[in-house]
Amino acid sequence: MHIFSNKFEMTWAAIFVGLFVLIMMPLSFYYSETYIPGPWGIPTYIFGWLVHAVVVFVLIFIFAAQALNRPEYRTYDKEREE
Repeated sequence: MHIFSNKFEMTWAAIFVGLFVLIMMPLSFYYSETYIPGPWGIPTYIFGWLVHAVVVFVLIFIFAAQALNRPEYRTYDKEREE
C-alpha cells in the first residue's frame, strides 16, 4: 500500500505535507531575522512554532485514532476474541 492507494492515505499525506510546506515558508510568525517582541518579550516566532507544534500533535492523535479504526488494523482484534 502506498500514499495514492486510497482517499484516507491521500488526505492525511496532503495535510502533513501542507503543514511541512507551511513551516518551511519564511513567514514572520515562523522566522524572523529581526527581533519582533511578543508578550513578555518573547520573540513572536516562538509562539508560531509552539502553535504549529500543538496543531501537529493534535492532528497526529486524530490520524492515529482514525487509522486504528480502519479494517486493516482490526485483524488482530478478531484473533483475540477467539
